[in-house]
Amino acid sequence: MECWLYESKLYDSRSVAKYVAMCVRDDQLLSGAREPIVHVFKTRRGKYGVKYQV
Repeated sequence: MECWLYESKLYDSRSVAKYVAMCVRDDQLLSGAREPIVHVFKTRRGKYGVKYQV
């Protein structure tokens, strides 16, 4: 069963969240994941977060 993990920090800009998502994806690739699934999402208050599946 796969579940979503959320980064604990929210970011003011989408570009910063995309950079963090790229770093998370690269880290998962280095640890042996075949196809990491990483998403950037927007909260109701206008901030951006990163979530990924493990």
